[in-house]
Amino acid sequence: MLSHQQILHFRTFGYVVLPGLLTAAETATLRSEVTAALADAFGPGAAGPGVPDAADDLGGIGGDYLPLAASRAPFSLALIADDARTFGTSAELLGGPTVPSPGVATRFSGDSVWHTRQGPDVGGVTLWADLEPRAADTGALRLVPGSHLPEFERRLCEYRAAEPALSGFASWEWPHVVVETKPGDMVAFHAHLMNRAQGGAPRLTWTIDYLPWPGLGQPDRMGIVRDLLLDAVEFDHEHYDQERWPAWRDWAAGASSIPSRAIALERLRLLDVLTG
Repeated sequence: MLSHQQILHFRTFGYVVLPGLLTAAETATLRSEVTAALADAFGPGAAGPGVPDAADDLGGIGGDYLPLAASRAPFSLALIADDARTFGTSAELLGGPTVPSPGVATRFSGDSVWHTRQGPDVGGVTLWADLEPRAADTGALRLVPGSHLPEFERRLCEYRAAEPALSGFASWEWPHVVVETKPGDMVAFHAHLMNRAQGGAPRLTWTIDYLPWPGLGQPDRMGIVRDLLLDAVEFDHEHYDQERWPAWRDWAAGASSIPSRAIALERLRLLDVLTG
């Protein structure tokens, strides 16, 4: 359960660090599942060193991305909605019911530019767990506190529009915080918070996004949330065996015996993300 100060920090600054959220044993298990899954899906090099990639056109980080909700990765699967430290935390931070995306195993192999996790005005929270120590020069998350707030976001857009880099000159540095972490820590940050990562060798990370549950009385909002959740598992640039690494099938199959997962499953069905 989060403290009042942690929730207020998230709502004011758009992020909160949750140190030691996972135990050392859990972190080792999650790292093992991530490395094994990436090696299985993309080849042995996907879980180890490689040549850094450039940021993609949307500001994201180059690398290998894999939904990690298969039965062969039981701990990652359980973190989606079985665990109050993740599913429950998302509801506390957003102030209401949430709906999960699958967890994602990632081997980031490049830097990113400043970007947000989400475009539409829906909101949500990302839980981000780096699986090695991350410092300023080794790829730690960089965040612009408060940039998730509409008024600050508007002013930040005005600042960016005047940036010399748009005319071919050196860019301005954006004031930001560097969130250094150890394995077991998680960083929770708002879907509209400006973030980037730069520096360091290829790095292993597990992330998950939670969106606010809109309720049946808001059909337009339901449609937007549905589209965002479907997009969350459509890695069109990736080539992996989707039968072997399904986004939802294995997770949904075990939902009836776990109350919190059954609730999340019902919300996904009402959104038409899942059928049956």
